[in-house]
Amino acid sequence: MIVHNSSVPVDKIEADVVALTFFEDERPLRGVAGMADWRMNGALSRLIINETLCGREGESLLMSTDGRIRSPRLLLFGLGDSKAFDGTRFQGLLSTFVGSIAKLKFRRFAITIPGSSLFSTEIAVDSVKKEFEKAGMPDGTEVIIIG
Repeated sequence: MIVHNSSVPVDKIEADVVALTFFEDERPLRGVAGMADWRMNGALSRLIINETLCGREGESLLMSTDGRIRSPRLLLFGLGDSKAFDGTRFQGLLSTFVGSIAKLKFRRFAITIPGSSLFSTEIAVDSVKKEFEKAGMPDGTEVIIIG
């Protein structure tokens, strides 16, 4: 498994799927999810407005990008309430998040790390690597960490 960081904007990343996290109480969407929403002409915001998606803890949705960004798919993953997000929830949600990604069986993922602003980059990347190893990702799988 190959894991590396990328500073390439979300709309320019070449991957089978881009997995983004967002909080249920942060509107408009912020960070990488906000940028993806903007590049997709508000498609994510419309899902939220129509109550198809809310950011509830553990909620996930796989959707087509319809060519609006380079990756053909987005996996959106809810983190729940931002005020309740801490190290314990990070570890539990990271496991669920990575498990959801692993089930897709793609070979090249781009991800945002849930709540990465709460932790050093090294700790967050190490946690991601461990979770992907536990999920049994095949050799040659590439994980691009956006940020």
